Amino acid sequence: MLTRAEAATIRVFDINTGKLKIVKGFGVSSGFLSQPPIRLGEGITGRVVLEGKPFSTDDVMKVPYCVHKELARLEGIRAIMSVPLKTREDTIGCITVYRKKAESFAEHDLLLLSIFASEVVEAVEKTRLIEELKKQATFDLLTGVYNKNTLIRELDSKMRLALRHGYDTSIIFIDIDNFKNFNDTYGHLLGDKLLCDLVRVLKLHCRKTDVIGRFGGEEFVVIAPHTDKNEALIFANKLREIVCHHKFAGKDNDVDITISAGVSSIPEDGLDVTDILKKADDAMYRSKLEGKNRVTVWADEK
Repeated sequence: MLTRAEAATIRVFDINTGKLKIVKGFGVSSGFLSQPPIRLGEGITGRVVLEGKPFSTDDVMKVPYCVHKELARLEGIRAIMSVPLKTREDTIGCITVYRKKAESFAEHDLLLLSIFASEVVEAVEKTRLIEELKKQATFDLLTGVYNKNTLIRELDSKMRLALRHGYDTSIIFIDIDNFKNFNDTYGHLLGDKLLCDLVRVLKLHCRKTDVIGRFGGEEFVVIAPHTDKNEALIFANKLREIVCHHKFAGKDNDVDITISAGVSSIPEDGLDVTDILKKADDAMYRSKLEGKNRVTVWADEK
């Protein structure tokens, strides 16, 4: 390599586990490459990603927070330099190079590795862009559920079926409580993971006939066919309780998260898709005003 390093690894944040895993490497053993993923802020590379700042040392054995000193010793690694992989929005991982001599990396080594890191990020973004272009017409790119436009089309379709066959369909509008504070405290990577983990909880406890979509930000909508307003209230409170007792990933420990929700129903609350969604949203907002971690039905708004 240009930095005269003898080995290198690339770690990338895994949205499913909330940890940094090695995705590429050379010059090190398979045992080193198969080391377990690390948390944001854990060890040298975890700190580099969390703080978004490069790090180098001429002797990794002298770094008190290095978590894999034994692995480094077995590989004969002494000096390391790690540079964050930064997109326009966030830090997605890091590239780390290694030397077997206790020899400091120079400023020009840092410059060269930073340039290479930019090229790695560009390649990652191009790959993601291709996948995003395939999915963006229908799905929310982060969570994998329907996006807002598809959600509205689905609601229109479900409403027509409900009216044709004479059954109720309900809408549950969900918002994560204190999401901005979570983002500010734990960072956007774990904020994104929280959104994905919430979707997984919803999918696990919704019926196959229910439709889940991301309305925007930390707001989600569940369309529940064959469900009247009282049944939807019971269902929404069940989801609220499940989320309340689920442990979501923070930086160092699992954290408690709550949701607020609002319910409206077809045909009881109207036959216009936009109006029905707004009524569920307004009911959710009342849940927020009344203390959060609760469910409100539109009838309470009248």
